[in-house]
Amino acid sequence: MSTIVATNSSSFSSRLSAVKAGRSIVQFRSRPRSDSMNTVVTSNASPSKKRERTKAAVFQMLRTIHPTDYAKAAFKANGCADFEAINHTSLSCFQAPTPEMIEAYGTDIVMAVRNNNVEKARQLFHDGHFDCNACNRFSESILHIACRRGNFEMVQFLITEVGLKVHEIRDDYHRTPLHDAFWTSKASYDVVDFLLQQPHVVELLLLKDIRGCTPLDYARAEDRGKWLRFLWERKAILRTTAATTATATTTMKSTPVSNIITIANAMKQEVVTSPLPTQIFKRQRLCSVSQ
Repeated sequence: MSTIVATNSSSFSSRLSAVKAGRSIVQFRSRPRSDSMNTVVTSNASPSKKRERTKAAVFQMLRTIHPTDYAKAAFKANGCADFEAINHTSLSCFQAPTPEMIEAYGTDIVMAVRNNNVEKARQLFHDGHFDCNACNRFSESILHIACRRGNFEMVQFLITEVGLKVHEIRDDYHRTPLHDAFWTSKASYDVVDFLLQQPHVVELLLLKDIRGCTPLDYARAEDRGKWLRFLWERKAILRTTAATTATATTTMKSTPVSNIITIANAMKQEVVTSPLPTQIFKRQRLCSVSQ
């Protein structure tokens, strides 16, 4: 089946020839044009193409939405609307740094993490030079550094082999490793994807630091459209860990267009009541922030 675009000036014979050739013409009322010509658009689009157009229209609308607002709407659509309770639960999990953790924050392990030297870090771990979430006196840990570097292998090593728990770590700015995973010069989708698979980490998407910024607020502006697509593909897991366990949601599948529209409509009610931060200030490590 083909598509024909005709105007009022088209001859009757040409349209008659099209019908004889087995091609159907579906005419739609066109919007007025400045040249007073009405355009007749003919289309025989299949249902799959209509779905694609609907999906494209939704994504076009989502481009104007901040990823943080999308995350909130997705949580709400999944039945997790009590954000205050979710954040309270997250805050109760954080552990204060111990003297052992600060002492383990030696030059060797810090340099290995900063240089993305996984082999050196693994050697130091097996040699017993650190066996915990090594951090400085500002609570910035080696996992914070690894996430900010965007090195998947290092992040995976620290979590799976060393046993660091993302949801128990935050620095004196109240930034979690998930904040730093978005605060990168180049979007680290594999790192964020891995972090979100850890227990109680998805909830941290809603948690603000001391300056009122969620992890998604730290994403570069030019990458927000990609992060929206990233979140859309994982809409099913944007719920609390308890809710995920109760519904046995263990896989991440693409969301039907109807669900995208549901979330998009929910966003119309989730109007931002306060302006989003226009600038993310760089971290200052000269002194600790007073609590």
